[in-house]
Amino acid sequence: MEPVSYYWHEGDWNVSRILRTIPMPFAQIICQISIAAGQGDKIVWTESSTGDFSTKSAWEAIRQASPRRQLLADVWHRFLRPTISVFLWRLFQDRIPMDAQMRQKGFSFPSKCQCCEAEETVSHLFIESTAVQGVWQHFAAIFGLCLCDTGSLTYMFTWTQRNATKYRGVSFSTDGIILEVQRHLRTLYATRTLTSTQWKGDLHQAAVMGFIFRQQVPRAPSIFALGTGTSVLAKLTAVWRGMELALTTVLPLGGGVTLADVQHVFREANSAADHLAKEAASLQLTRVLHHDDITGVLRDILCLDRQGVPHLRRG
Repeated sequence: MEPVSYYWHEGDWNVSRILRTIPMPFAQIICQISIAAGQGDKIVWTESSTGDFSTKSAWEAIRQASPRRQLLADVWHRFLRPTISVFLWRLFQDRIPMDAQMRQKGFSFPSKCQCCEAEETVSHLFIESTAVQGVWQHFAAIFGLCLCDTGSLTYMFTWTQRNATKYRGVSFSTDGIILEVQRHLRTLYATRTLTSTQWKGDLHQAAVMGFIFRQQVPRAPSIFALGTGTSVLAKLTAVWRGMELALTTVLPLGGGVTLADVQHVFREANSAADHLAKEAASLQLTRVLHHDDITGVLRDILCLDRQGVPHLRRG
């Protein structure tokens, strides 16, 4: 193996020597390298694209990268505040100062869960206790999740509720944890961090928590075209169907709220309802339209309504 100086002549590459001793693909690469003859020699760090040393490039060179873990990606998610991410990382590393962990370090004291009489352990406090099971079931229904899925906010606010109970004498409350999770979700929504594209749960139950996700065509549980024969009967039937939907779907999610305002709007002020009323009167039948059924003129009407375009009704 010849030194580099062997291939160098009077400040430039000796191309003939390079071509005689080095295979063509590599020879072409070498000849394309320009050398600044007027500058002094410099140590080059080969692990960096610039040739300069950095601790980051050194760390990347020596570390043994592990496969990407989805759990950690969920922990260090941009939707979570850094304090929540740090807490979750400590929780999954078994570094939370709970009674069971403190006793393992040699401290001797009785252990009691803040929400019941059982011993305080990680699995009991965050998953198995009756109070926390109520939180899991509440949000599992909203997001359509299995109870074994990662619930970052549930873990975090269960911990804060536990500390408030232990150190400030506050009663451990399932509703308190749910309210804290909902408050955090509302903050994400208010700052436009959480939008309909990230929401994977039930949009209608999300509305109970104060979220309004409007698609290009607003998504509704169902739209009724009531072929009842007269407009008065159609209005009364629509009121009855709306109250039935509220009692069976909305009321159970509203935390026992029984007071509601009812307002009457003439169908001429609601272009979509006006269109459905005309369709029902002509067909003399009752139809239930879901989101995928909204096409043609009705879809155009909803898109115009979304943009705030006033509706001009013709007789």
